[in-house]
Amino acid sequence: MDDGMWLTTEQAARRLGVKRETIYAYTSRGLLRRASDGARGSRFRRDDIERLAARGRKTREREGTRTVLESGIALIRNDRLFYRGYDVLLLCGGMGFENVSHLLWGASVEALRAVPRPWVFPEAWREVADAGRGRSVLPLDRIVCGLAALSGTGHRSVIEEECTGEAQRIIAFAVYCATGLLPVDSGGVAGALARGLLPAGKRTVMPPALVSLVDVALNLAAENGLAAPTVCSRIVASVGGDMKAAVLAGLCAMRGTAPGAAAYQVEELLRCYYDNPGCARVAKLVASDRPVPGIGHLAFRQRDPRAAILLERMSAEWPPDADLPSDGALRMAALREALADIREAGLVPVNLDFAVSALCFVAGMSPGAGEALFSIARISGWVAHLLEQLTQNTNFRMQFVYTGPVLRGNNG
Repeated sequence: MDDGMWLTTEQAARRLGVKRETIYAYTSRGLLRRASDGARGSRFRRDDIERLAARGRKTREREGTRTVLESGIALIRNDRLFYRGYDVLLLCGGMGFENVSHLLWGASVEALRAVPRPWVFPEAWREVADAGRGRSVLPLDRIVCGLAALSGTGHRSVIEEECTGEAQRIIAFAVYCATGLLPVDSGGVAGALARGLLPAGKRTVMPPALVSLVDVALNLAAENGLAAPTVCSRIVASVGGDMKAAVLAGLCAMRGTAPGAAAYQVEELLRCYYDNPGCARVAKLVASDRPVPGIGHLAFRQRDPRAAILLERMSAEWPPDADLPSDGALRMAALREALADIREAGLVPVNLDFAVSALCFVAGMSPGAGEALFSIARISGWVAHLLEQLTQNTNFRMQFVYTGPVLRGNNG
């Protein structure tokens, strides 16, 4: 291999001024070509690195003219997350997902109900969800299929809808698609997800405190700004799409490299520690220059406080001597070993993707539970952005710089 054409991971990260994890993200998105060089680890083409560096310079040069959206929904400051000015840590201290959703949608804290009404959806929608249940194994796939079928029946723009009522119906429908349970029969959204994402044989031995932990996870995952799925959802609303179509756009974007998409890799990592205690999987990934899933976050500088909150709640509810049903204690031990290895490797702290998947893994939920829980929570945040979009009427037509062939012929 010609060393002049290739850079190591460390060299590439220094050249671009980014972290190693960002290099891995560029590779997964196809922006960088990687080659394995045996014991020396991965190598990246120098011309790819220089192309990205040049693009970064051009982006910085144009920053003065790029469109900036104003938003009053969420704020990240000093590695703390706020919803409508309230620290999310305080909200998780006793406010359920339904009330947090209404806060995101613009309700005042004083106007929130102590016990929100259960969220329901039309009976006809139930037939749509049941019709596609046997065709999809993963819960998020069932949600996407169900909403795709609903969004094709009739059309109204978001501005014509009674938005918060429609949002409640869509979230309740998504829960039913994922679990086959109705929130109204299960103590709310968190109750239906906590029980319904478990395999059928485990629903009678649900781990203690699981409903409250799922509620906390939903609150933490509901919103964190203009991530790619949120922008996709706002774009659909800006061109007159209905709420179902806007939510569907966000869900489809979740299947890429967006937040929540690391769920499967985290499940696989924790499963390795569960099946083979002492496997040192994290150290092996680092040694082979492969990314460790669920590590770091672009918006948080030092740590993702949402992950810390959820993991701390799990440790408090399920200490080492807790009487967890089935193999929950062994799963919790696997999680603790993985986290210890991550710290030992000197990696940045885990993010909410990791923590939500860890919760679902320890509880013994079915495959895909983490991304389903994350995505249903995020619908609440998207609705907040759709409501904000109606007041801003933002033009999402992007500006671009032409980089194609030299123009020929009579061009002016």
